[in-house]
Amino acid sequence: MKGVLKMIQFVGLDERFLPRMAEILSLRQTAERSKYPFLPEKFENPDETENILRSEMKKPFVNGLVALRNSKVIGYLLYEYKENAQKGRHILISYPSIAIDVTEHPRLVRLMYAEAGSEWIKHGYFQHIIFAPLGNDRQLNEWLEQGFRFDQKYAVLDMDQYEAKNKDKVNIQVRKSVENDEELLKKMSRWNSIHQAAAPSWNPITKETLEDVKSGYASLASDAEAIVFLGEEKGIPAGFHVYYEVQASDTMYTPERCVELPAASTNPELRGRGIGKALTDFSVNELKGMGYRYCLADWHTPNHLSSYFWPKMGYQPFMVRMLRIVDNRIAWAHGK
Repeated sequence: MKGVLKMIQFVGLDERFLPRMAEILSLRQTAERSKYPFLPEKFENPDETENILRSEMKKPFVNGLVALRNSKVIGYLLYEYKENAQKGRHILISYPSIAIDVTEHPRLVRLMYAEAGSEWIKHGYFQHIIFAPLGNDRQLNEWLEQGFRFDQKYAVLDMDQYEAKNKDKVNIQVRKSVENDEELLKKMSRWNSIHQAAAPSWNPITKETLEDVKSGYASLASDAEAIVFLGEEKGIPAGFHVYYEVQASDTMYTPERCVELPAASTNPELRGRGIGKALTDFSVNELKGMGYRYCLADWHTPNHLSSYFWPKMGYQPFMVRMLRIVDNRIAWAHGK
């Protein structure tokens, strides 16, 4: 390993490296698309990936490093310094912000992380978040071996390949929401939050946050951009799905004619009866009729219901948000 390290030089970002960085990223997209054909083909073109990288580098708190071997770019890592009330100080590595040459050993991602991470720790950034592609098991394993864990999975459903799941013909009435559904949506808003706080997710939800969630759900009734489907059984609220159109040009992974599913839930008292399947069947049929083909969804990986349900519906995971929290005692505890 020492020999490998001697051959690699780490340098700061520079405009002259961009074409080669873009080429490496476009080749990564080609490899990912071999497993996930719904990913946009246009990002196999280095001109397109160069535009993506330029956009990332224009962000005010983005920095990065480039790995060279014999003066040739073999990999790069961009990272963003972020700070907010929810997560505090943290480092964010977005989906296009890391790539290595296909001929390089995947351990290069570990070396780049160690090099850049020393700076992060020095400045008090102990929480590290990466949006990692799922197409390369060996690279993914390098992140796991560095102490990262899965936190959130992202998946796409090809609605043209969807087969109806409600084979038991659960008898619920599903419809699009209307403006006077505000109170109904408020009642439904608790389902997701309460479930996320339960085992094994244990995602805390405060009373104040729950009130914000309620008002947010109520506003869906008058949101012209929201596509909301509500399910009822004999007048009892049974479940809901919320969709929004997303633009393919926004990311390297959003297909054309795509919606996203930011929220969905089933009445806890009615779970296990096929209501989620019935809502999905209805939603897919309606969305296809509106001209959409793909749906993008994500879920918290410790949420065992979501982790089981959405892949069963046909959603194919392609990206994972991974998280590492370094023990902040490293700021002063060095064994001296």
